[in-house]
Amino acid sequence: MPTVSPLRRIVFIALFAALFVVFSAIQIQLGFSPVPFTLQTMAVALAASFLGARDSFLSLMLVYALTATGLPLIGYKGGLSLFAGPTAGFLWIFPACALLIGLIVPRLLARTAELGPVRTFLGTLIVMELFGSLLAYVGGIPWLMQATGMSFAKAMAGGCYPFLLPDLLKNIVAAAAAVALRSYLPSLRLLRAAERSEHPTAAA
Repeated sequence: MPTVSPLRRIVFIALFAALFVVFSAIQIQLGFSPVPFTLQTMAVALAASFLGARDSFLSLMLVYALTATGLPLIGYKGGLSLFAGPTAGFLWIFPACALLIGLIVPRLLARTAELGPVRTFLGTLIVMELFGSLLAYVGGIPWLMQATGMSFAKAMAGGCYPFLLPDLLKNIVAAAAAVALRSYLPSLRLLRAAERSEHPTAAA
């Protein structure tokens, strides 16, 4: 199977950067919390599954770098101040989420023939829940408390509990998409290329 060419990798990175921008623009403001409902965690999970750890990380960094210059790419907002606002903790933890999902999910998907599609889907869903959603709260909630002066209980009530079920639904969709489209994932091609380079005799 051919690997992903450098040009195609750049295109994929740009495409998933654009996906994060679009999913960030889909917002529902909650009157009791400064944290809006968005599809950002879904964009991170999809990028990590499709691109792998390094390229999904680069995709997010591309969005962040352009946003820092003032372009309104994250929820129609831009500038450095966005990375110090109430939701900045979520933004800063997203690259770590992408790295962890991107390291694990492609390896799960590569074993679909062995595990079966149902177990692969469940494993992918668990990884996305742990490292895509729950890990995001590890970075997001403490910063929300710091930025707004909320107590832990209020920060959880405003920035975590209302989002748990929507996050699960988003991860179900992302996991199903990753399993269904695994034959087309650049991350799997890169993984297989890396495995062949590490075990050239086995590949031969």
